[in-house]
Amino acid sequence: MKKIFSILIIIVCVSCGPAKLLDPVSSNNCENATERYLKAIDTWSTDIESKSKCEAVKKSLNDVIKSCSLYTNAQRKVYEDQLKDFNCDN
Repeated sequence: MKKIFSILIIIVCVSCGPAKLLDPVSSNNCENATERYLKAIDTWSTDIESKSKCEAVKKSLNDVIKSCSLYTNAQRKVYEDQLKDFNCDN
């Protein structure tokens, strides 16, 4: 489970980096969403059994997917489907 989120963190960081050159407004939204996601991951990592913290990670990752303009609609759909399949129940 941590491995999945670690990979997603890398995807988020890579995809949000070049956005500054393309669209500053999208870049700011992407950066803010990424910061919220990283904070949620950090908080969740201290209590990996917490369903509410896991749900916060999922929500913040969904915000990243929607905020980062470099994702195509097809990529967003794949990521959103993967998030739906991820279960926070212990």
